[in-house]
Amino acid sequence: MRVAVVSDIHSNLHALEAVLAAIEGEAPDELWCLGDLVGYGPRPNECCAAIAELADLCLAGNHDLAVRGTIDIEEFHGDAGLAATWTRRVLDPEWRELLGRLAPAGAAHGVALYHGSARDPVW
Repeated sequence: MRVAVVSDIHSNLHALEAVLAAIEGEAPDELWCLGDLVGYGPRPNECCAAIAELADLCLAGNHDLAVRGTIDIEEFHGDAGLAATWTRRVLDPEWRELLGRLAPAGAAHGVALYHGSARDPVW
């Protein structure tokens, strides 16, 4: 089985579209997203929609957890905190709900997956 893995999209739709186009050409059996759909970039809704449509598995990253309120935004410094605050205001309810269902750790086909690491799945 061939799997494409994406992570740390950070609301950058332009980059996500380029990566997805490259992945499409490879025709993997599955697409796994290891988190951070949102953060920094200006297109959180569009990035969440693309991943929701295409990913067979999706984890939550630390930025996703901050936007949904699981992690205090005070844990983030500078632009990261500002981006999380802004994203909270502009994120559509359906994507807020999506982020709310995600966990920072998971498994697929016998493979343990983490946004961060096995020792600390979040960071």
